[in-house]
Amino acid sequence: MSNLNTSLTTIAPAAAGRASGFVPHPSTLGRQGRPLAAAEPANLLVAFALWITKAQTARSRRAALLGLLELDRARLDDLGISRDDLINAMTSNARAGSILHAARARNSSL
Repeated sequence: MSNLNTSLTTIAPAAAGRASGFVPHPSTLGRQGRPLAAAEPANLLVAFALWITKAQTARSRRAALLGLLELDRARLDDLGISRDDLINAMTSNARAGSILHAARARNSSL
């Protein structure tokens, strides 16, 4: 009889949750039945750290491209790129490396 009572007490909250439309998924519960929302600040810190890293990467990329832009035309020809290629790479920051690589490949075949 005690097994029947314990099984009914474990089924009743789940049935009440289904009736209200909210049933927590088992993967969202921690070891003690608490939601993993307590881990949310760590995720915010990770997101902030990733944002800082992306900003630093973009800043380094801009500095490198500006450094290349300061070179004279003969030096850029030696590298296989032109000022137009650099300006195109600067306007599309995410693909700067692939744009310059394609420009070098195109200019080396000429």
